[in-house]
Amino acid sequence: MGHLERVQEAMRSDGIDALLLGGESAGFFVAGHTRIGVHPGGSLLPLTIVPSSGLPHVITGDPDGADHLPADHVHATRWSPQTLAEDLPRWLSTANGLRIGVDVLSPTAHGLIGRALEDCQVVDATFLLAGVMLTKTPEEIECMAELCRFVTAAAEEGLRHGRPALLDALGGAFPVVFPYVSESAVRVAVRRGGMIAEARLGPGLPSVGERALNALVPGATVDDIAAELPAGVEVVGLGWGFESPVLRGGLGSPSGLRLQPGAVLAVRWGECGVTVALREKGVRFLSLEPSEVAR
Repeated sequence: MGHLERVQEAMRSDGIDALLLGGESAGFFVAGHTRIGVHPGGSLLPLTIVPSSGLPHVITGDPDGADHLPADHVHATRWSPQTLAEDLPRWLSTANGLRIGVDVLSPTAHGLIGRALEDCQVVDATFLLAGVMLTKTPEEIECMAELCRFVTAAAEEGLRHGRPALLDALGGAFPVVFPYVSESAVRVAVRRGGMIAEARLGPGLPSVGERALNALVPGATVDDIAAELPAGVEVVGLGWGFESPVLRGGLGSPSGLRLQPGAVLAVRWGECGVTVALREKGVRFLSLEPSEVAR
């Protein structure tokens, strides 16, 4: 089952008629499209419109960003809010009484939805998206493991020989943030094949990372896991972007979400970080282990 089908199955299970998404990673995961220009903190307008069945509509400035969708489902970013408000009812086959899931949309976008879709109920879809996006297929986990090995080897070069060596080792891979390199630490994250992996090498206590990993129990809620995390530890979903959840000591979001086997998580502390896939019991390291990333 593909990403779109998995999300639509979850939508139908939760009684959601459509998703209107502004987040880049969620839009790419569901609809498989790219776009030029990212709006931090939520887009002015929804850029991915997903009905509970059928193909999504996407708004993208990348002319090659959605070749897999019919031309009448791909729309340019030159559209105005008024144009989008007129087209939403047609794309969703109705304007009345829909239950609409949203992620990181601006207040302007929320107002537009209310005007375009009469008597709609707008709900937070972060929980639904996190539950689907976090759990990777075995094939996706293998892709993540390969990408983790690649980015870790590049980070090792950066730690030994500095930023030029790191950038040379990355070759044509696309860094999603500008790499940090010092005499004692390296942080780098890259995107390849639609997936993101990171490497973090530097000072830190391996025991802190090991304690955090022991708290990652499949079936537990993110709230329970966050309560067990040592201070200064962060756990985030990783793979199709920097995904929910975000867990820190005492804080788990989205509240109530249960981690399932197959979830891919980055565990960070000090200047260190490891990436793991949850198993029925314990974790599989996709990156180096805590004792190896702590330098």
